[in-house]
Amino acid sequence: MQRRDFLKTTSLVSSAFVIGFYLPTKTRASDVKAEAKALEPNAFVEIKSDNTINFIMGQVEMGQGTYTTLGMCIAEELNVNWEEINFKGAQVAPVYNHFYGPLMITGGSSSIVAKQLEMRKIGASLNLMLIEAASKKWKVRTYDVETKNSKVINKRTKEELTFGDLVPLLASIKVPSDPKIKDLKDCTIVGKPHSRHPKEAWAKVTGKADFGLDIRVDGLKYAAVLHPTVFGAKVKSFDASKVEKKAGVVKVKQISSGIAVIADTWYIAKEALNDITVEWDLGEFAKISTADMDKQYEEAMQKEGASMRKDGDSAKAFKEAANVIELDYDFPFLAHAAMEPLSFAALHKDGKATLWSSAQSQTLTFGAALQVLGVEASNITYNTPYLGGAFGRRGAINLDFILDGLYVAKDEGYPILTLWTREDDIKLGNYRPKYKNKVKLALDEHGDITAFDAKVVSQSIFKGSPFEAFGFKDGVDGAQKEGLASHPYSINSHDMQAHVMESPIPVLWWRSVGHTQSAQTVECSIDQAAHIAKKDPIEYRKSMLTNKRFINLLDDVALKADWKNRKKEENVGYGVAIVESFGSVCAQIAKVRVGKNDFKVEKVWCSIDCGFAFNPQNVENQMISSINFGIATLLSSEITIKDGAAVQSNFYDYTVTRISDAPDIEVSVINSGEKIGGIGEPGTPPILAAVPNAIFDATGKLYTSMPIKMG
Repeated sequence: MQRRDFLKTTSLVSSAFVIGFYLPTKTRASDVKAEAKALEPNAFVEIKSDNTINFIMGQVEMGQGTYTTLGMCIAEELNVNWEEINFKGAQVAPVYNHFYGPLMITGGSSSIVAKQLEMRKIGASLNLMLIEAASKKWKVRTYDVETKNSKVINKRTKEELTFGDLVPLLASIKVPSDPKIKDLKDCTIVGKPHSRHPKEAWAKVTGKADFGLDIRVDGLKYAAVLHPTVFGAKVKSFDASKVEKKAGVVKVKQISSGIAVIADTWYIAKEALNDITVEWDLGEFAKISTADMDKQYEEAMQKEGASMRKDGDSAKAFKEAANVIELDYDFPFLAHAAMEPLSFAALHKDGKATLWSSAQSQTLTFGAALQVLGVEASNITYNTPYLGGAFGRRGAINLDFILDGLYVAKDEGYPILTLWTREDDIKLGNYRPKYKNKVKLALDEHGDITAFDAKVVSQSIFKGSPFEAFGFKDGVDGAQKEGLASHPYSINSHDMQAHVMESPIPVLWWRSVGHTQSAQTVECSIDQAAHIAKKDPIEYRKSMLTNKRFINLLDDVALKADWKNRKKEENVGYGVAIVESFGSVCAQIAKVRVGKNDFKVEKVWCSIDCGFAFNPQNVENQMISSINFGIATLLSSEITIKDGAAVQSNFYDYTVTRISDAPDIEVSVINSGEKIGGIGEPGTPPILAAVPNAIFDATGKLYTSMPIKMG
């Protein structure tokens, strides 16, 4: 392998040394060998002469802990003072691209999977370079030099230099071609539980951290946009004469999505929307409501669909079956409802642009700016603030809030922060798709499943998008089949089909994407089969599993929950589910207490195997977050359609999990040594099945329409 294929020095100036690497992507934490064909660009480290050390991150930090965990990987090998490092968002450049393709993006629970090895190699290489630079300065062997707490130490004389002292010498040091990294067992930072990096945490606690809504620059104006509420509606004409006379209003302009008001303050811009008279072309979808869509989905269900999986002989299995189970599942549209509303700020002036973007993909945003503003790539400055939650929403394929901000700022010559209201966010789409699923299981005389047939009806997330080649094939959307066609159980026959529906409602990935429908479809159906077979739900699952990883995880969660000794109480049930998603396997047991018209999830035991936990505390945090996120969809969250528009608009009618809804959660983190998986999403799918299974255990009734309505 050529050194230039392995890593590159990208910039060296007298006041700072910046090192960037091209490193291969591997999936096991212990994999350090590389193949040339696997080369991928990765991140940078910046050391300044005053010993300021910046980790420049190509990923965005949206509450998932990526900055801290990736920073731990660099710090482990670089031997820096952990508490003194800083994080900076990167500019848009190919060196930061993801292995998903030629773009910068954060999503799919993939940041640690994609970047951990590269970050560790970065730290190790730069550490060796600092040691060599110091040895030359002191004229001693490298053996006599060590690094610790952002300093280089002469082991013989105890003389010390800061990393910054060595910046001028680093230019003469060759970048190591094959830096050795520590064995995981020898790590003192990686693999140990860490809270958020203290600088990040303190900035957020004190309000000093900049989120998308916090952008404040000289001359800043604010914009609000009047959007149609009916999906697919367009502006026919509008009258803004009243608004243009209002104090504080700078300009009214029509953009692609509606009518924008630019003003001195956000409140003035927002309130001015009430005085704009618009004639809308509502289109045919204005006649459609949820009941109409249900009918359309049911009609599609009766037809042959595109094949997701077909093997064995289902027809024969059902003909010979001792028992047949048929189940219908209904999953509504879901909004992401992140805490921070959507926003985008931009300054377009004199052929240049400055962007402040809270998007999950810097590359897609950058490309949109090139197209809308017509500026050269070299004339764009890209700033990435913290993101106040996302769950996939800030990775919108249609770039809706981003395009609003760009069109508003185009040619205006001053910075403008375009802010969506909560109502904009919840009413304008990019929802988790609505799904209608049907399952049919054949059981033999022993209660074993001999055939698993299924149909899924939904819109496609990927069809017609830049990601179509990745997520849509042969009439099947990737989110329709993931976790369903690939379920882990040994069953001989399958006939699984999909139908893709069309609608002007934009749909999008939502925390754990297709697993939000397939987990319940698989795991609740398996539970019903165990009930018919009169077998323990965990033992029944294990009898159909060949993957020891799944079996071990079920054993672990059963042990933690004392499953075999669980007490039978009136109106209390226990349910189990196990799901593999994003490379990790997660098993959960839920304890649920059922009331007359409601239920309460009292306790959840969660066992997670992500291969290796680089930051066990963050893994635990993400499991707790994912479980509580999923509980909302069981209790109350749904988007319904009336006359072509979303009925729900804010947290009072699109309700999410409250503190009073949150159960006690016990997390067990398993380091199996298997391939590294993600942690941001895998905790959500199992809870979506474990709770209905627990309610069935308590009541004898399986609820398959979400959210669960017991009254």
